[in-house]
Amino acid sequence: MKKLALLLLFMAMCSSVFAQKVYRSQFTLYDTREDSINRDHTNTLNHMSYVPKKLGDIGAFAMYGMKLAVPAAWNDYNTYLHIENTVSAYDIAINGTVVATSEDASTPADYFISPYLRQGDNDVVLLLRRTIYPQLSEGKAEQRCALFNGCYIFAQHRTSVYDYDAAIVEREGKLHLELDIIAGNDFNVEDTVSIGYDIYTPERKLVDYAVRDFTVASRSRDTLKVRVDLGAELRYLWSADKPSLYRTTLYVKRGGKPFEYLPVRIGAGKTTFEDGKIYRNGKPIEINKIAYNANQSRAQSRKDILALKSKGYNTLCPDSPQPMWFYNLCDDVGMYVIEQVAINATAEPNNRTVGGTPSNNPKLVEQYLERTKSMYYRTRNNVCIIAYSLAGKDSGNGYCLYKTYQWLKSVEKSRPVICTSADGEWNSDF
Repeated sequence: MKKLALLLLFMAMCSSVFAQKVYRSQFTLYDTREDSINRDHTNTLNHMSYVPKKLGDIGAFAMYGMKLAVPAAWNDYNTYLHIENTVSAYDIAINGTVVATSEDASTPADYFISPYLRQGDNDVVLLLRRTIYPQLSEGKAEQRCALFNGCYIFAQHRTSVYDYDAAIVEREGKLHLELDIIAGNDFNVEDTVSIGYDIYTPERKLVDYAVRDFTVASRSRDTLKVRVDLGAELRYLWSADKPSLYRTTLYVKRGGKPFEYLPVRIGAGKTTFEDGKIYRNGKPIEINKIAYNANQSRAQSRKDILALKSKGYNTLCPDSPQPMWFYNLCDDVGMYVIEQVAINATAEPNNRTVGGTPSNNPKLVEQYLERTKSMYYRTRNNVCIIAYSLAGKDSGNGYCLYKTYQWLKSVEKSRPVICTSADGEWNSDF
């Protein structure tokens, strides 16, 4: 009887697919300022871990699910499902309908699931399966974290902070905060949101704070630009040797009450690329790199990274996108990162006929672009990232990597983009 029920559920899940992946900075929200500083979700009402239980197997498919109770108060909220550490490709089904699908098991992703939820109990199911693009993940290191470790669900008000771009730049001996807060309004009418922020120096001195009313048209997004002179504080410029971080908190106020706190750590200064060298704050970086993927826990990874620093390494090269805490940790301790797209396509790297190598197969270009966009948007604000790699070593070259290079250069204006298998072609800054 159980197998029949699973088969019926599986057939229902295969009925339709809608892409609902969200391309933005990876963040979660907190109910209090203190919890946001400590990154503690224990008392956050609209945040919960997603820990699906095994429902059974159907052939080569494994089904995991969890019930989500949606309160009536969430009618004014957008709900997101964050997925990582799935080991394999997956589909997401809600109440028997597939609402999203992913061939990329390596890059953590957020999905907007509100349109598929109903008030009361909902079945949120993951279907793990073989990828239809196995050629894009050959030779990748095995996953070290537990299955579904780091998955969660959170609800965010429908008029709120949708995303942000944060930088502290140096001009004429002074530091300047350039903070773009992207506000979103998913209501059918114009809405005004009060957005607050404060910024503290690495020594915890309050520099500036404000609350600004911002009106956003219905079903749209708009950008609130915050520009603050931080003074002649060049000692706070971030580098691997001096990892000083400014602390900023964004929040929303409604009815005079603040809620939805979003913590942001910002490293002052800029990474640039000139004459074949990477510069940090105008000084060339002598890169001493090593391949490294995050360990099972932040605590163990911290030990690993500090040990690597003591041996003289200053740059980590993971083989695919890592958990968000990995980049925050590298920001904190001072370790550069060369971020890599989740593509390791080593089949026939020297076969440059069309389709001879995956990287020169136009049928795969959308998969290459999707993985590149997912990688870039979620961690673009982390100061530790000094360069981007389009694919793993020996992934060939061709049309797909030409297109991802062009896209990445169109959005990233200062940090270099590397194609290790470019072999002298134009789609690599090295």
